[in-house]
Amino acid sequence: MKVDMHVHTICSRCSINPIKLLKKVCSVKKILPVIADHNILTKVDFGISGEEIATEKGEFIGAFLNEQINEKDIFEAMDRVKEQGGLIYLPHPFDGRRRRALCRFDVLNNKEFIKRVDIVEVFNSRCIEEEPNIMAYEYAKINNLLMGVGSDSHFPWELGNAYMEVDEFDKDNPKEFLKALKKNKEPKCYTKLGTPLNILFFSKVSKKLRKLNIIKNKI
Repeated sequence: MKVDMHVHTICSRCSINPIKLLKKVCSVKKILPVIADHNILTKVDFGISGEEIATEKGEFIGAFLNEQINEKDIFEAMDRVKEQGGLIYLPHPFDGRRRRALCRFDVLNNKEFIKRVDIVEVFNSRCIEEEPNIMAYEYAKINNLLMGVGSDSHFPWELGNAYMEVDEFDKDNPKEFLKALKKNKEPKCYTKLGTPLNILFFSKVSKKLRKLNIIKNKI
């Protein structure tokens, strides 16, 4: 089974991934996505429901969620995820170019924080440089945390730029997913870095289209 742990839909203001089109692309590429829209829980029938949660100490992804997380205190937000039986996934934790990256806050080495973490994103295909991914890999190894990868897809053609292969599991069962990850100490991954020019160009274009009201969340 192919799993992309970091995918956005058009419900994220920075993305132009229409849900219907995203479903088709996932079907063609045989990829199970973790939907991680910014500060909103988007439920779909073709992926795992999640949310990329912005807190006062940076952002993380809650996966396998049933209810949206609104807390701004990072520990309270993480606890709300755990109360739902969800998993905590750290996206691009060392990419300092992103203003809500966890490395910009004094939290990554906090023991109480590490205790709550389930999976670290050791490859994000939207990192402009390789160093943040290398640092995330080393962080996961040092802290004995499971590893995942994500395309961080904001556009349909980015889906699958990073995914991992795991044994089949029930997509509604986070414990089964963790077991599938644990079978391979390091995930079998396909990864591809996006080019900085394309990432920056299309991000600017999508923002302009939204301002002109050409792209709407209901697409």
